[in-house]
Amino acid sequence: MGVIMGESASVAAAPLQANGLAPPVNRIADHCALFLDFDGTLTNLARRPDQVVVDGGLLYLLDDLYVATAGATAVISGRSIEDLDALLAPLRLPLAGIHGAQRRRADGSIEKCAIPATVVWQTRMGLRMRLRRYQGLYLEDKGTAFAVHFRGAKSFSLARLRADLEALALASRGIFEVMEGAEVLELRPRACDKGEALASFMSEAPFAGRFPIFIGDDHTDRAGFAAVARANGLCIAVGPRVSAPCWLPDPAAVRGWLRAGLGLGT
Repeated sequence: MGVIMGESASVAAAPLQANGLAPPVNRIADHCALFLDFDGTLTNLARRPDQVVVDGGLLYLLDDLYVATAGATAVISGRSIEDLDALLAPLRLPLAGIHGAQRRRADGSIEKCAIPATVVWQTRMGLRMRLRRYQGLYLEDKGTAFAVHFRGAKSFSLARLRADLEALALASRGIFEVMEGAEVLELRPRACDKGEALASFMSEAPFAGRFPIFIGDDHTDRAGFAAVARANGLCIAVGPRVSAPCWLPDPAAVRGWLRAGLGLGT
């Protein structure tokens, strides 16, 4: 669920610079465990997350990857599992949602980070009250995390917004923390991150014992990069916001690299 705080301005393009070497073309097959961020990695960023549209080409590509890896392909995203399922239907992939606070295993079972309902409610209401002082922001309520998008917003203080969210995190007594992403600040469960979700997948079939590959585009993906580095896997950063040993410029290049790894050309 999302709430718009006033109107948004146009999106400014971020400067682009290489933050790593071009990744070698790896044959993607049943020796690989593939972990993919979603927004900014598989799809271009939109002004608001509910404006992202998934094209048929991406669905076919993900299905091909799932088959080639014998089921060891997972999307690890800040979005909820429910949101990802709606965008990726009819596919039903292993998923980690809300930065690891939700996880659907390969066998279809789901685990969730337990957060007291009263803390979630208090944080939600406190955030909505504080955001009434701003214009041009978009609140994405994920149920157990709250993302405040400011892409395209103008005439507001980012420092003040961060202080507001830090105050709510403090009031939650450590249950929530503030995390910064691509033009977004998010209150998310402290106990969960993408690295923990990725490591959990890697301890289970069909991911266990495979060569891990993780592709992500912003600060929220750093824990995933660290987990894959510890497993001597391949880390690929996308765009200008993060760095990794290997780098691709944008989601189109990510799709081209994945297609090449499947032997489908670019």
